[in-house]
Amino acid sequence: MKKRALALILGMVMLLGILAGCGEQNKPGGQSIKVWIPPYAKSDAELTDQMFWDQQFDAFEKEHNCTVEVEILPWDGYKQKVTTGLISNEGPDVVYIDTPYDLVETGAFEPLDSYFTAEEADQYLYWDLGQIMGKQYIAPMLVGNASVLYCNMDILKQAGFDRPPETWDELIDYCLAIQEKVPDVSPFLQNWGGSGKGVLMVSWLPYYWQTGESFLDAEGKPSINNAGGLKTVEFLKSLMDKGIFDDTITATENPKDLFQEGKLAMYVGDTGSAKKNTAAGINWSVIPALSGPTGIQATWIAADSLAIASNSKNKELAVEAMKYMLSAPVMDAFHEQMYAMCPITKDAKFYDDERFQSMYVDQAEIFHNWPAFANSDAFYDYLLKNMQSMYMGQLTPQQVLEDTMKQYEEFVS
Repeated sequence: MKKRALALILGMVMLLGILAGCGEQNKPGGQSIKVWIPPYAKSDAELTDQMFWDQQFDAFEKEHNCTVEVEILPWDGYKQKVTTGLISNEGPDVVYIDTPYDLVETGAFEPLDSYFTAEEADQYLYWDLGQIMGKQYIAPMLVGNASVLYCNMDILKQAGFDRPPETWDELIDYCLAIQEKVPDVSPFLQNWGGSGKGVLMVSWLPYYWQTGESFLDAEGKPSINNAGGLKTVEFLKSLMDKGIFDDTITATENPKDLFQEGKLAMYVGDTGSAKKNTAAGINWSVIPALSGPTGIQATWIAADSLAIASNSKNKELAVEAMKYMLSAPVMDAFHEQMYAMCPITKDAKFYDDERFQSMYVDQAEIFHNWPAFANSDAFYDYLLKNMQSMYMGQLTPQQVLEDTMKQYEEFVS
């Protein structure tokens, strides 16, 4: 009887242990989430991306008594791997994304509006860049590399100017003066010999936004055949009409190379080029963006972001992990140890060139990321080719707009 009683007691203890274990798995402390993110560490860096994020999440895991599985996915095929993972339910809970629209449209991402209070959202400098189709689907994480106007101040001073141009008209005036007084350099160039939407990132979109015109209509579709679109294309064509560009403009791919050689006075490029411009010995200054016809300053900025998978089984914990990744201490460490970009919260530190600090911290409202709409790559491809045709004398500015919209609408239908 004693043996039976002892066996019964042991059996009950084991059963209670199993039930307790199951209970622990159902508690928040027993949760496990996956985070997928691409690499940013340099090939010769002492700290790998995996090491960095594992170290950062140590404190988070202890606080929440959870497990965070960080997977570093290579850039090559990144979007496809993310898409496949989300569809198969084997993907991440928190994911880094740079082209979110298609995944948002399929319902792959959880809207964030209900997870962030107004006070929390107000702490993020670029929160509005996460708006897609009227909802907050993504939280900007790596924001920076804005398209800005670089100026060789030695050349500008030779032409009689002590500051960069600030408006469209001033840009034209500066270019004409440089042609007259410093004829052995090019005053201003754009990369219309390039391929891909990166050309439009620096050579078209900033000027369109500077007109104050909206890129998308009320239905979220691209709509550039309007007054602002015409002003944009006419202004860009005037650069050739006034002799600032010549027939070689459709063969020009990398104006920054000429700038770093001291053969170009001004160009629009990303802020990431600043160190190379300095290393080349160029006495440069910068203006974030020109002001358009109505005085509006605007330009492009990168805004790679974090999102929460809609099929995540631990959304609350995933959101907490997202907030942790975006917090000032973690982002400060990332910018200092891995990849320097501008701060994304009001309490974070600035690690980039000090000449960009005021722009990034105090002028967040002038920055725009890629407009989010269906089949955007096709649209940009049509626009780029039509702009190139205009510079080759085959299209008028109005035809550029009409043909682009017609080709895109036919493609979509």
